[in-house]
Amino acid sequence: MQDLSLHILDIIENSARASSQLIDITIGIDEIKNVISIEINDDGTGMDQQTLENAQNPFYTSKSERQKKVGLGIPLFKQNAEWCNGMFLMTSVINEGTSLKAEFQYDHIDRMPLGNVQDTMIGSILGHSDIDFNIRLYHIHKHNEMSEFVLDTRIIKSELGDIPITWPDVIQYLNETLNEGIKNIKLEEF
Repeated sequence: MQDLSLHILDIIENSARASSQLIDITIGIDEIKNVISIEINDDGTGMDQQTLENAQNPFYTSKSERQKKVGLGIPLFKQNAEWCNGMFLMTSVINEGTSLKAEFQYDHIDRMPLGNVQDTMIGSILGHSDIDFNIRLYHIHKHNEMSEFVLDTRIIKSELGDIPITWPDVIQYLNETLNEGIKNIKLEEF
């Protein structure tokens, strides 16, 4: 994976395959603590303890032989976090969902760039229009100033009524809203 947004996309896809109806995503930069954190929580089918352990093994996959030979997404995400003086924690409860948290040292020389968060979020929302997304982005600046942006598709879908979230005008609105939110909080884009 070339950037953190691709790791996020991989986890979102896992959540979608686990029959999630709601995926909460929080991406934050805390310059004071020198950390980038990514949290993804879903309400999907969850995993038992053995499957949870297997999911972090690079030679395990729950997919059929034709789909993929090994599952590298979660193990690489964990490895990248730990290489950058960060941490990785994944928990899950059967029939309740899965939670993942990864932290990276913000100024670590080997930390991947955050990547294109806007395209990752738009692609996920449109690609899984039957799933609700609650996206929170924040940035705590060195002078202890905090900026935050939240986008909740449940609210948007409620306002839209019968208009699908995949309607061209809605897509344009989502793109503009995310773009403005990312710019306003100065979320890292390199």
